[in-house]
Amino acid sequence: MSNKLLDPDGWLVLGLPWPEQIPDGWGECALAIAPQMIPRSLVSKEAATVLDLATGLAREPADGPGKAVFFSDITIWLDKQGKDWAALGIDYEAVIDELVKAPVPQLYMTLGQKAHAILCDASREGVRLYYPGGEVEHVTPQIRADVHAAITTSLERDWPPYIQGLIDRGALQTR
Repeated sequence: MSNKLLDPDGWLVLGLPWPEQIPDGWGECALAIAPQMIPRSLVSKEAATVLDLATGLAREPADGPGKAVFFSDITIWLDKQGKDWAALGIDYEAVIDELVKAPVPQLYMTLGQKAHAILCDASREGVRLYYPGGEVEHVTPQIRADVHAAITTSLERDWPPYIQGLIDRGALQTR
């Protein structure tokens, strides 16, 4: 069996809508997929481009986000290149919808509301979080890096047993 199934080079983490029934606290609001596990023939050309960009960013040793690449990381990276999704001919909302519905291994994640906001933030300067009582927190690159590290740690812990369970049930072929 390929060790890459249990320990992929990286994950693409998609922010899902915050659950309406949970106003604050924790909620199932993210989805992780392993781009290298997805045959490009299963997805559109646009989705394949997103998967390839995520794979490339996961392998960036210096400036990359690490193994857990947020969809917003790709958006930020494109912005630094002077591009956006439209310039690539990609409807990013349609691609996210396609990847969420793709028949591939997907690990849903529960995050706190702050981590979810950071996961979804593609702003140049970092999101500002407003709290009751008037407190404002500017999310710095270090705070974003901390969220990346926490999500990576969670995926490194939870992904192998999830994939092993799929293999054991025969839901995932290893050849």
